[in-house]
Parts: sequence; structure tokens; C-alpha cells
Amino acid sequence: MTVIMDTSSGIGRPETGGGSLEARNISAWFGSNKVLERVSLDMPANTVTALIGPSGCGKSTFLRVLNRMHELVPSARLNGEVLLDGMDIYESGHRITETRKRIGMVFQKPNPFPAMSIADNVTAGLKLTGTRISRSDREDLIERSLTRASLWKEVKDRLKEPGAALSGGQQQRLCIARSLAVDPEVLLMDEPCSALDPTSTRRVEETIHEIRQQVTVVIVTHNMQQAARVSQQCAFFLAESGTPGGIVESGATKDIFGSPVDKRTEDYVNGRFG
Repeated sequence: MTVIMDTSSGIGRPETGGGSLEARNISAWFGSNKVLERVSLDMPANTVTALIGPSGCGKSTFLRVLNRMHELVPSARLNGEVLLDGMDIYESGHRITETRKRIGMVFQKPNPFPAMSIADNVTAGLKLTGTRISRSDREDLIERSLTRASLWKEVKDRLKEPGAALSGGQQQRLCIARSLAVDPEVLLMDEPCSALDPTSTRRVEETIHEIRQQVTVVIVTHNMQQAARVSQQCAFFLAESGTPGGIVESGATKDIFGSPVDKRTEDYVNGRFG
């Protein structure tokens, strides 16, 4: 049995895998502007779900709804439910910090803390969540997180160097390692490879493939080939004629790309618009 460390206690626990996410009738606004209309989507545990669609159709907003980042915008409003393992993360009394520990986020642009070393970047999330950890456990956690992010071999002799000194692709994998260090059940990724070269993109995709055995992944991507390579299911978002964004079609990736039901899906995945 594989064991990972419970960072709240420093005690090893059995690896349980990712959590299941379910969005139910999500509608979202920025001020009076409605950007999502009754979006429902199941994101099964230990599955990579790709969110595809043209710019401006609400994919990134939906992603931020899934770990309560949407509410950081003062004018933002939301209707609907997001269930993590059956529990609504928006339920009264549910702590935001706990939600963001269980549902991590990797952004489009790598954002390591520039004044921190590589090692300190990995463990930064522990400080933000108030998690205490022994020195020996910290060293093990750093190695394990960097290994899971396919970065350990490249930086194991540079752990005291600034995280910002790494290449763009390495910085993105460092951000993935930082997210994984708090042992999330779900990892949200907002176009994580859009600014990366092909080699770095391949390594991030390999990382996604490896971590889905323990973490559920939801990824926004405009790269149709990437969506086909990394995901097991897809959701195609579209906003037409000034209407709010919504899901046209969702299902197994092989079906979305090979035999979509809706003509708009077929046109999009074959590059006829977007």
C-alpha cells in the first residue's frame, strides 16, 4: 500500500486518491453581467476533465467557482451548488481555507514566490493553512512533491536557489509541486501550458498523467490536441450572441472528439471556429 504523509499530524496515512466534484446549476455574475447560465457537470474522482471552448465563454470563471475564488471579486454573485465528495463547499460554515486546501489551483502564468527558495516555495502552502511539520518530514515532503511534479531530478541540488531562477516550464511544475504539497483531492489548472515551449508542455502533461492516480484534475485548455491527450472526459463551453456561457455537450473525450452529438461541438473540435 502506498502511504503519503498527513501534513496535519506528520503521520503517514493510506493514499486515498482524488475527490469527486459535481457542479449543479451554476449561474454566475459579475455585477449585472451574467457570465454562466445553469452549468451542471460531474467531474469523477481520479479523472482528468478538460474544459474546452472559445475565449469568453466562462471556462475560467467556472474553474474559479469550483474552489470559491469567484467570490474574491467584489461584484461577483453565484447561484447553484458545488459538491466535493457530496458536500456543498458553499454551505454556510464551510471554511474557505479548508476548501482551497482540498481543491488546489494552478494558474496560466507560473507564479512562484520570487523571494523564496525552491524548497520554501514547495512548503509555502503549509504556512498559509497553518500546518506544522517536523524538519525531517518537511524534507521528505519537498522531495515527494517535486517528484510528483516531475521536477526533483532537475532541482535536487538547487533547493536553496530562488524559485524565480528556474525556467518557465520548471516554474510551472514548481507551482504544481506547491499545490500538491498540501495533499489536495482536486487540482484545477487554468491553461497551465499556454506560455510554455513544447518540451515543457510535454513534461507538464506527463505530470498530469502521473498525478491523476491520486488527484482529480480539471483543466482549461484551448489546445485541442492537449485536451485529447490528457483528459478522459471533456465539456464544451460556448457563449453565443451575447448570452451567458454554458455547456453545449460533455462526455468521454473520445466521443467529444470522435462522434460529438452537437454540430457546434464538431465544428469547434475540428477548428472551424474559435
